[in-house]
Amino acid sequence: MKMIFWLAYKMLLGNLKRAIFPFLGVVGGISALVLSLALGDGGERMITTNLMAIGNNRIMLGGDELSKRDIQILENYPFVDYVFFPEARKYDGNNVFRGYSKKALMAMGINSNLGNMEVILDKNQFPDANIGDKIELITETGRKKFIVADLYEEKNPFELTRQGNRIIVSQDYFGKLFGIYRFKEIVVSLFPNEDSEELIPIILQKFNNDRRGINQVRLLETPEVYKRIIKIQKMVRNTLGALAFISICLGGFGIMNLIAGGVKARTVHIGILRAIGLSKENVTKVFLAEGIIIAISGTICGLLLGIICSFIAEKIIMIPPMFKVIKIIIYLIIALTFGIGIGIFPAKKAGEMSITEALREN
Repeated sequence: MKMIFWLAYKMLLGNLKRAIFPFLGVVGGISALVLSLALGDGGERMITTNLMAIGNNRIMLGGDELSKRDIQILENYPFVDYVFFPEARKYDGNNVFRGYSKKALMAMGINSNLGNMEVILDKNQFPDANIGDKIELITETGRKKFIVADLYEEKNPFELTRQGNRIIVSQDYFGKLFGIYRFKEIVVSLFPNEDSEELIPIILQKFNNDRRGINQVRLLETPEVYKRIIKIQKMVRNTLGALAFISICLGGFGIMNLIAGGVKARTVHIGILRAIGLSKENVTKVFLAEGIIIAISGTICGLLLGIICSFIAEKIIMIPPMFKVIKIIIYLIIALTFGIGIGIFPAKKAGEMSITEALREN
């Protein structure tokens, strides 16, 4: 077997011009494959992260007078994940205080057991703050000292565009701190697997009944944005999947082209190899070995090029690449198997060529 690969290597060195184009085809196909997989998975993760930050499967209800009691009613429904008041937001100087219910804080993955005088800070805006520290903040009633109960990183793209240092407090303490207990809008976040269209009339009817005749609540906003983003996510996934398939074909046909082109261009070499005693099986193996050498070397170069291009693309289109090693390896194995597999036919044809036929064609 070593002799077969050595002979294939020598034949490739003897005609580099013939080998360079299939090699570039493999490099291009594999680099495009890695690039599409890395950016596809990175883009999908970014969409999912932003979608979760925005709030998946949400509806907004409106009423003349909504209070903490309404949060308690809605959060007791089995299909509701959490509830919050978007108007529970108070700007004081360069600070913006936001009030959240316990369930909303749990959904955000941060400390939900907030008491009075306790705050949660955005760690990017308060890089020197630590949990347990005392911090002095400006409120409309003057400077107050608070205890840092937790730190978090804001990921909601809508919140990131707003001005002000982000400070989270409990919904109860928000009311005590600013004297605001009544609101006109309430956001209800349903669990992701719930059908919002089916639940909206049920929620409205049940919620209005449970409020016992206190001004009727109406629907203000449906989760259309959420559904559109899900569609975009699927479209991105399908498009990049098609690109990955094209990349696999490109690399595979590059290997096949090398083997088929070699058989057509070097019939004289086939005749000489047969004349010096090389069997039909070994001739087939030599041409397959050429394809394997090109495939492996092209895959290594394409893998490196794909990784480099992924990081360059990140700077241009602002999508951080995500390299799922197992997934990339599986696709690379498919690409190599496909290329070498379809190269078996021309390689076998070369091995079956008789000595006289090969020399006559020369």
